[in-house]
Amino acid sequence: MNIECLILLVGIKGIDNQSIALAKNLGLKFKKIEIKINPFLTTFPFFGNIFNNLENNFKLIKKYNFKYLITTGKKLSGVSVALKKIYGKKIINIHLQKPNFYSKYFDILIIPEHDGFYRKNNVINIVGSLCPFNEVEIKKNNPVIEKKFKYFQSPNVLVLLGGKSKRYTPTKTDYSKLLFEIKYAAKKISANVIICQSRRTPENVLYLAEQIFSDFSNSFYISKKNETNIYPSIIKICEYIIVTNDSVNMISEIASTSNNLFLGYLNKEKSKLKSFHKKLLNHNSLKIFKKSFYNFKKIPLDNQKKLNKDFKLILNKLSK
Repeated sequence: MNIECLILLVGIKGIDNQSIALAKNLGLKFKKIEIKINPFLTTFPFFGNIFNNLENNFKLIKKYNFKYLITTGKKLSGVSVALKKIYGKKIINIHLQKPNFYSKYFDILIIPEHDGFYRKNNVINIVGSLCPFNEVEIKKNNPVIEKKFKYFQSPNVLVLLGGKSKRYTPTKTDYSKLLFEIKYAAKKISANVIICQSRRTPENVLYLAEQIFSDFSNSFYISKKNETNIYPSIIKICEYIIVTNDSVNMISEIASTSNNLFLGYLNKEKSKLKSFHKKLLNHNSLKIFKKSFYNFKKIPLDNQKKLNKDFKLILNKLSK
């Protein structure tokens, strides 16, 4: 079967969405395949250039004739390298996120600026991460949203809660402080509050949020893991959105919309993400949350123009 682009997925939403977002941004017609990765390649991705051990995955992949291969993250980097060795110049392998080995094994690398990877001509740097949806998709009719939130009259505050990361583990005190401040700020403007969790948000934090907002005078809702996912459709009814500082993906996604974005700190940021936050703040794509919600002249984050321009330049070099 002939397809323009093959996307390999690992079943982790944040990673898979980046690959899908890239294909959409580049205007490529794509096919998605979820694969199981050899643990050896996950731990030592460089060996994809030596052993080509793709096991049963190759049976799925070889059904397709494709020009572009898109992968994201460490787990898939070794697979990308292995497939490049098999197919050679027949394919162009594009990988998102900083690899932990030589860039020469990829035709194109797309890497966030805050990762500080600028060394090669085949690298495209972006701000934060790519957004897998756009304003048109957000505004599409969604029966679940229209039914569940029909009584949530403007203004509405959307809270996107993160959780444990490689950099730190937020405590109950961290969450409590931020949630109390959100409650106070929402009350000042008589706003309803909608809380959406990520896969990293601890269950006890959701219980904590219910207790904190138990006497809230306006409408209040917390998403549950066993319910239909309301994100990103819920964005369309929310004037103000606050995202915790741990998630590059969620911050980038909301920064790419026209909605007022506020960055809520669960802890003081000391990592490389500090430069990412500062860039969006200087660009006026977000404001730091300080116990209040308000309108500001937001400039949405836009990676697409630079991405497309640099992509074409690298393709021209590869064709020579």
